[in-house]
Amino acid sequence: MKIISHRGASGYAPENTLKAFKLAVEMGSRDFEFDVHQTRDGVLVVHHDFSLKETSGRDLKIAGLEYSELKKVNVAAYFKADTAFQRVPRLEEVIDIIGPGSRWLNFEVKNDNNLYPGIEEKLLAFLRSKPGLFEKAMVSSFDYGTLKRFRELSPELKLAYLGHNLRAVLLLPAIKKAKAIGAVNFHMALRIAFGLNVSRLRKAGFRVCVYTVNTKKDALRMKAIGVDGIFTNYPDIMGSWVLKG
Repeated sequence: MKIISHRGASGYAPENTLKAFKLAVEMGSRDFEFDVHQTRDGVLVVHHDFSLKETSGRDLKIAGLEYSELKKVNVAAYFKADTAFQRVPRLEEVIDIIGPGSRWLNFEVKNDNNLYPGIEEKLLAFLRSKPGLFEKAMVSSFDYGTLKRFRELSPELKLAYLGHNLRAVLLLPAIKKAKAIGAVNFHMALRIAFGLNVSRLRKAGFRVCVYTVNTKKDALRMKAIGVDGIFTNYPDIMGSWVLKG
């Protein structure tokens, strides 16, 4: 079972920052998840929300800022344990840190309602610009139109299906949608990650990864029901618990 660093080692450092990714690497992480946006001037960057409000306290939208403006904002302001200045990193900077030793990279593209026109082409070009990166990359998105555009642009790209507010009763329709775009992974919330649901997904041919798993009890339960990977904010202790369990 993969132990996937969720936004870096985000239990210990401000999420999706260079500090969090460096720490995850130091902890031995080789599987990573992070979120991709695009600035007004077309720079691919890593941050969770469309707005900087939750991380900086300032309700600024990434889509409305050029990178020269964005990089001046402290996105560690929310992290009480360490509020020292951290900026939103460029995607290339993140890959320079985690890419060399990585096995698997989940690029979650935030592009609801095609907010960032052309982000699919730009990310694909980036993945193909570095040796070996395309092969270890997986792209996921809550926006189904974004996944469809990725598939149209690249039959070979590995895709993962994500569903908004997914419930067990909606699982079968979601499976059909995931198959329609040729997804190989299905990423689901811990709250619906039960044995029957995981079994259905695996029988449908998907590898299943679950977010966000931060306790020993949940990690061992995911391992027991055959999950392929867990996204966690604590990759060091989670890996230790799973191996010992």
